[in-house]
Amino acid sequence: MLALGAGAVRSESLDRTPLGAVDPHPMPPEVIARLYEFDAFQQAAIDRTAALSNSDVQNVAALRAEAALQRDQALVELQHRAGKAEISRPAAGERADVLAAMDSAEGPAFVRSFYAAQLAQYEMTVSVLERYLQSSDIDDVKNFAAAQLPRLRAELEDTRAALAEK
Repeated sequence: MLALGAGAVRSESLDRTPLGAVDPHPMPPEVIARLYEFDAFQQAAIDRTAALSNSDVQNVAALRAEAALQRDQALVELQHRAGKAEISRPAAGERADVLAAMDSAEGPAFVRSFYAAQLAQYEMTVSVLERYLQSSDIDDVKNFAAAQLPRLRAELEDTRAALAEK
């Protein structure tokens, strides 16, 4: 499971944007929180694929969960340097809703819902990183976001292609 810093403090930047609205200038705690939420989604998604006979989906989920664990370890260090972040309850609730929708599907419908859920998470995460890099203010977070972005963009494109095939 993901390691969140004990006693994490909720950032004001997470509270200033209404749910569902896009903050044009995310702050470092929002970037860190989005990456934590993305990693939590990837970890939860792998559990949903365990009973599948589709090894391609299982492999994708396993690779992305492993990348999430590695990123999470780096995020813990980054968080110590840049400040605490907390995953908001609405985001965790939305993740649970998306994953529950995947659970209700079977066979090809599950594969499509898996990739659709992945696509939404990638788009949201890439968007936050791109917007942050346009107005970044903390070098550690800027460098981390810039290093993550190429891989996340590539996985986003792979996800789009996989969903289009399904």
